[in-house]
Amino acid sequence: MKGWDKMKPRITDVNRYLLALVAIWTAGVILSLGLNFYQLKQSILSVARTSAEISHDKDIIYRLWAAKQGGVYVPVSEMTPPNPYLKVPHRDVKTTDGLSLTLINPAYMTRQVNELAMEMHNFQGHITSLNPIRPENSPDSWEREALKSFEGGVKETVSIEKMSGKEYFRFMRPFVTEKACLKCHASQGYKEGDIRGGINISIPMEPLRTIERSQRIDLTLAHGFLWIIGLAGIGVGTRRLRYQTLQRDKAEEKILMLSITDQLTGLHNRRGFLALAEQQLKVSDRTKRGVLLFFADLDGMKWINDTLGHKEGDNALIDVAAVLKESFRSSDIIARMGGDEFAILAIDMAEKDADIHMARLQDQIDRHNDKGNRRYRLSISMGCSCYDPENPCSIDELMVQADKRMYEQKRSKKF
Repeated sequence: MKGWDKMKPRITDVNRYLLALVAIWTAGVILSLGLNFYQLKQSILSVARTSAEISHDKDIIYRLWAAKQGGVYVPVSEMTPPNPYLKVPHRDVKTTDGLSLTLINPAYMTRQVNELAMEMHNFQGHITSLNPIRPENSPDSWEREALKSFEGGVKETVSIEKMSGKEYFRFMRPFVTEKACLKCHASQGYKEGDIRGGINISIPMEPLRTIERSQRIDLTLAHGFLWIIGLAGIGVGTRRLRYQTLQRDKAEEKILMLSITDQLTGLHNRRGFLALAEQQLKVSDRTKRGVLLFFADLDGMKWINDTLGHKEGDNALIDVAAVLKESFRSSDIIARMGGDEFAILAIDMAEKDADIHMARLQDQIDRHNDKGNRRYRLSISMGCSCYDPENPCSIDELMVQADKRMYEQKRSKKF
């Protein structure tokens, strides 16, 4: 009995220790689950935001293209009747064989594209203003508050909102008046540079929430299993969590790569180039080693598109990307900035190395033209600027310098 009495405190201590371990383990599992839920939620919101930004950027590109053309004529139909709010000369015309055509301005075109997107993908796009020409374009309460905030200098508004009982990720940025917009909107008193309204993109959250719920269930089961088996099963639980994290990371990486990659050439796009270039300039500041920025432009792109067709124009851009990859190192940052413009950031290079790179590029172009069987010869104009870490400047300043020198070279050529 005396021995038993001496053991009682020890057993009690062990029980207390076990209870403490259980409490700590349970708290750790709960904390881990909560953190995974938070990361999953942020990933879902990141996917929604990326989708909204891509849709918004496409709307801007469509509108800019249509505005630069001064509008587009299409046959009058039930789907596309004449726009009663478009007060411009020659809105409605007839072809010589009697086909009735009506002028589609950027707003009308974008509205029809958004309606089609709503039918096909349930994405909702809406161009609105505090002073709309078309009453149906009037803002709802959320859009009205966003538009007012834009006038105060806010650059974008983002939130999760309920619309018709359904959850949407709402994303809105201001729409700035450009010169091409004044054809239809000058009568409203707008001037170039004014904030004329905004483009609202609403992404349905239900498909993403379905994924989120599925992932939450998986995470809960994983943590529950991990909690039940305790320390003995921590290896199995960890592998499952690692697998889920890897899948999530792969999905995020894929979305990130899509957002920074030019789909036609496989190079970085403008967004990806600027992000990587900013990082590289910081590295250059630390290492005190220079960087060369090349700005390149495909010569005769308009002639290729107009004469041989846009498919051949795309092939020419793909050829330029291949030539640039052959001419520069894999460590250099190569991007298509848009249209027929390309940029290359050559790392750890001095100004004296610029001519070597340009000569190497011309050699690759000559080789490409010698083995090609095309109705045109590939020609690239290029300008270069040098980043000196002893006299730092911004990436924008480097691009302006390289762009200016590129156009000087282009003007010296005869086509």
